Amino acid sequence: MAGIQIDLGGLAGRALVALFVAAGIFTILSIAVLTAISHNFYAASYYTFAALLDASPFGSDAAIAAAAPVLSANFDEVVFITILDGVAKAVIIGFVIAAFINFLTSIDLRSRLSMITVRGFRRHTIICGYSMLAERLCKDLLKVRGRFVVVEKDAEKANVLRELGYTVLNGDFRNEAVLHLAGIGNAKAIIFATESDYENLLGIVTARHTDPHIRIISRAREQSSVTKMQRAGAEYCLIPEIVAGLEMGENVAKAVI
Repeated sequence: MAGIQIDLGGLAGRALVALFVAAGIFTILSIAVLTAISHNFYAASYYTFAALLDASPFGSDAAIAAAAPVLSANFDEVVFITILDGVAKAVIIGFVIAAFINFLTSIDLRSRLSMITVRGFRRHTIICGYSMLAERLCKDLLKVRGRFVVVEKDAEKANVLRELGYTVLNGDFRNEAVLHLAGIGNAKAIIFATESDYENLLGIVTARHTDPHIRIISRAREQSSVTKMQRAGAEYCLIPEIVAGLEMGENVAKAVI
């Protein structure tokens, strides 16, 4: 599973950057002010980071308390450290909120649900690339209540298909990891239905390498591509234009007889 990426151009990303910058400026300012008050850079740095990390410099351990640098209990210093402690907590809470917002905006819940659904599929059909042929296949499979998953790399098209109630994985079927997510190990067949013979051929090679026993069916636009696809591992190659022409010829013949 890919890691969550932070979009620095988005609202959550800009908030994270702003919090980091503010924390850095405030830390430097705190050390500078405490150094000016106490004339002790080490003590100023020690208590600044103790406040930022919400750690008490005077713990229950006597050795830790003895090792802590001496910082006079002047009112100005105590107040400044108290303010620093409060601001540090605010920055940390703000960071957590921004990170949570970024997490919610970065995950695709519908895609995650599709993955969970596919895990329960057995003997299903994988349709790679949504085209006019794929549209017809999906409708025919729905009529017979056949289980299928569509693998589509176009995110917008994938969202539209989800609105139609299809189980869709947004990804490139030429990637073995995507085919595994589509459940190729449990599928009875995989169909490559894009308009590109080249993409279909690469998909055939990937599918045959991923699962040597899967039944592979592919669309072809050129007759010269059929032999290549069969050599790559496709059991059936379909040229829709030829099939449509044959069906039209049969219908015309029936009409005139």
